[in-house]
Formats: sequence, C-alpha cells, structure tokens
Amino acid sequence: MGIESTKSRALAESRGLLQAFGYNGFSFQHIANALGINKASLYTHFESKEDLGKDLIEDFRKAFAEWTETVSVFEPDAQIGALFEVFFKFASDSKKVCPLSAMVGEFNSLPTGMKGDLKELYEARQSWLKKVIKRGQSQKIFRKDKSAAELASLVLAMGLGAQFMARVSGEPHLVREIKMRALEVLNLDQK
Repeated sequence: MGIESTKSRALAESRGLLQAFGYNGFSFQHIANALGINKASLYTHFESKEDLGKDLIEDFRKAFAEWTETVSVFEPDAQIGALFEVFFKFASDSKKVCPLSAMVGEFNSLPTGMKGDLKELYEARQSWLKKVIKRGQSQKIFRKDKSAAELASLVLAMGLGAQFMARVSGEPHLVREIKMRALEVLNLDQK
C-alpha cells in the first residue's frame, strides 16, 4: 500500500472518528486499529496528533470551498437550505456533526497550533453565509432590516445548534425543522 494511500485512509478514518467522538475522543491507536496497521507507521505521515488535526482542518477547508462552488448556482435561499441538508446528512449518520462543530466544542482543549486554523475555517463559513445573505437581500429574497453579518451569525448558530440538538435527542429531522425556521427568519416578509 502506498504512502499517500495510507495517509488518505488515515485522514478519512480520523474524519469519521472526529465527527462521532470529537478531537479528544480518539487516538492514533484507534486509527491504526481501524486501518489494520501499526500505530508507529502513522508517524510517517503525521508528526503528532496536532499535525493530523491541522491536516483535517485543511481538508475541511478545501471540501467546503469545493462545496460552495457547487452550490453557487443555487438561489440564496436554496444555498442556505443546502447547508442545513449537509448538517442533516451528518446528523443522520450515527449522530455525527459537521467537522467545525466537532472541533469548536473542544476549542479550549485543542492544541494552540490548531486554534488559528479552526478560526479561519469558521470565518470562511461565516464569510460565505454573509455573501449568500447579501445576495439574497439584493434580490429582495431576504430581509434588510438586519445586516448580512447579523443574519449570517444567526443562521450559523442555528445550524450548529441544530446538529447538537439532533445528536442529543437522536432525532435528525430536527435539523430540517430548524432549517425551515432559519429560512423563515431570513424571509423578507419577516421584517
């Protein structure tokens, strides 16, 4: 098996463990066991768990950028809806949460080197939402009595919170219900 293949498999396994158990909820040993390899071989690819975490954040950043490009052809309200559908997909998969949620919940205990990268990931999500909402406001789809930044913060908080509600209750459909509430809050008629 090639070096990149092992690294890719390790990142994929880590992503699932992170989303299910959080950053502090798994170790290199968990990854090695799942891949059927010796734990020491993971150090060929990652100097430390922090390096693994930084690689995960970079993968999430790239995946989010690709996803936003894919949904950029949608109307603004459909883009917001699509974000909640991603959250629903995670919630429906063994009570997982999005990578941002998985790490934000442990922010204070994350290695210092990961905190800045995670903040950039959060800011990218917030910036994208703000841009989508501004577009919706200019198209008279979304309300204008609140700034795009205020509405983006509200929508992101609703989306992140919905995932935790779904996890605790075991009811992924809550994400879709909260999606509808978020779209109602954004709606031009709600001002």
